[in-house]
Amino acid sequence: MRNTKRIALVLLAGLMVFGLAACATETGEETDATTATDAVSETVAKITAATTTAATTAEPEPEPIVLKIIAANVQNADYDRSGEATLADKYKKLADAFSATSPDLVFLPESGSTLAAEEIRSRMANASDYEVVAGAGANVMMLYNKAVFTLVSQGCQQIGAKDDEYGSKYDRYMVWAKLRHKESDAQIVAVPIHVDYATEACKAQINLIVNYLKTNFPKIPFILGGDFNLEMSTINQTDLVSEGYQNAGTTATRKINGGAATFPEKGIIIDFVWYKSGLIYKAKATTYKVIMGALPTDHRPIYVEIELKK
Repeated sequence: MRNTKRIALVLLAGLMVFGLAACATETGEETDATTATDAVSETVAKITAATTTAATTAEPEPEPIVLKIIAANVQNADYDRSGEATLADKYKKLADAFSATSPDLVFLPESGSTLAAEEIRSRMANASDYEVVAGAGANVMMLYNKAVFTLVSQGCQQIGAKDDEYGSKYDRYMVWAKLRHKESDAQIVAVPIHVDYATEACKAQINLIVNYLKTNFPKIPFILGGDFNLEMSTINQTDLVSEGYQNAGTTATRKINGGAATFPEKGIIIDFVWYKSGLIYKAKATTYKVIMGALPTDHRPIYVEIELKK
């Protein structure tokens, strides 16, 4: 655009040259056309310099928004199967691991209850900054950082029922939160994921989530994280791919989730963060890692950074 304006200025200057020369000829004044040309050239040079200066001193592009996200299946956090002495010990170890990254969002599939999610939240560093998002009957929760986001709205709906037509093993629910980023006013919809482990039920539930978001929030970015109970080859058969979602692990590491198993018992990758850009803000995963070490859960949490940029 700036180059176009500069060309226009030069063309305008050329017209001024011809105009001055013609004027001198018609009126018989002793104006020399060469002198007129020099004057106009000098004017063009000044305008060009001013345009260049304005271009170099223009406002820089805004820095991208960087969202820090944890996705962690916490293995039915409201009772203990981890060998910890007490549930309080279990909650504290999980909270310490999550706090180490100062996350903006924490997806908590298999929380078991709102109370369990609250117990984890209350033990995190800066616990008062975090708020629980839950839903009646749901086994999935999430935490969001109130210093970073304002909660705009939230919801919960059933996406599967035990012994339904897809063979679901349990009742399953979708919990979502529409959040506004305080610093930028950008909005996102965040969804903690824990879909059924029966393959056809799992695919059907993922498709229900994707199409619900498409229908109800068509213009803003989506971030889905947690236990998808499917490996990548099967997830690729769902609407996540056909609707343009990207897997953060693949985007950030150029291979499926960096190659590290998230369900070590079977040596497979079934925990993911998937995301989709919005109409205004484009999303891109820049960091992905599996949180290793002994934690009181049978899954390994993952840590992801996603940039949002206009």
